[in-house]
Amino acid sequence: MAQPQLSSGPPYASPYAAVGGRPTAIPDLPLLVVFLVLYIAGAASNMTIFQLNRRRGHKFIISLPMFGFCMARITTCVLRVVQTYRPTNIRLAIAAAIFLNAGVLIAYVVVLLLCIRILRALQPQLGWSNPLRLFIKLQYIILALALLLVIAFTVVNLYTLDAHLKTAALWIQRAAILYMLLFNLLSTAVLLLCVMLPRHTAPENFGQGSIAKKLAIASTANLVCVLIAAFRCGTVWVHPRPLNQPGWWHSKAALYAIEFGLEIVVIYLLIIMRFDLVFWVPNGSNGPGDYSRTEKTEGAHIDA
Repeated sequence: MAQPQLSSGPPYASPYAAVGGRPTAIPDLPLLVVFLVLYIAGAASNMTIFQLNRRRGHKFIISLPMFGFCMARITTCVLRVVQTYRPTNIRLAIAAAIFLNAGVLIAYVVVLLLCIRILRALQPQLGWSNPLRLFIKLQYIILALALLLVIAFTVVNLYTLDAHLKTAALWIQRAAILYMLLFNLLSTAVLLLCVMLPRHTAPENFGQGSIAKKLAIASTANLVCVLIAAFRCGTVWVHPRPLNQPGWWHSKAALYAIEFGLEIVVIYLLIIMRFDLVFWVPNGSNGPGDYSRTEKTEGAHIDA
C-alpha cells in the first residue's frame, strides 16, 4: 500500500480544486484506458504517415509535432493512472499538471502554421512579408515563455506557503494562459484575413484539394483549439474554489470531454483529412510564387 506523503515540508498539497480533480479507479481508469488507446493510435498514425511519405520522397515534417503531441498526452494519461494508486504523491501530481499544460501547445502551433500557409496562398505579398514573419516568430517565442512561466509558477505555488508569492504566481499563470488564448485567436485573425482581404492575384493553391477545403479544415481545427484555450483560461481566471466546493469546470467530465475530447477531435481531423497531403508545399518555398511552382520536388520546409 502506498504510504501517505508527509505534508510537513514542500511540496504542499493545493487546497484548491483543479480540473479533473484527483483521479480515482472509477471512473478515471476506464476513461484513461479509452483515451490512451486513442492517443496511441494517433501517435502511430502520424508516425506511420510520416515514414511512408518520407520513403516516397514526400517529406511533411509537421506530422512529427503531432506525433509528439500524442506522446505527451500518452504520458499525461499514464501519470493519471499512476495517481489513482498513489493519490497522496504531490510530486506525481505536479508532473501530471506539467504534461497537461504542455502538450496541447503543439496543436496550437501546428494550426497557426496551416493558417499561415493558406494566407500565403491567397495573399502572398502579405503572407511572405518580413514584418509578418518576424511577428509570427515572436509569437512562437512568447508562447514558449508563457509555457515556461506556467510550469515554473505551478511548481513555485506548491513549494511555498508565502501568501504574497502564491498570489503573484497565480497572476503570472493567469497572464500566461490568457496569452495562449490570444495565440489561438491569432490563427483566427489570419483566417479572417484570408477570406476578407481583396485578392489582386489568382490564389497560389498548394497540396491536394481546393483552397475552400483547406480553409474548412484549418477553421475547424482553430475553432476547437480556441474552445480548449478559452476553457483553460476561464478555469484559471475564475476565483479559486476549495477542494470541497469545486465548480462544474473542475469535474472529471470537463477534463475528459472538453480538454481530452476536443484534443482528439483535432488529432483525428488532421489525420482523416490527410493534412500531410492537403497542406504540403514545395520544398524551399520562401516567397510569392513558390507555392504554385510546377516542379515535382517534394520536401519538408516548415515556414514561420
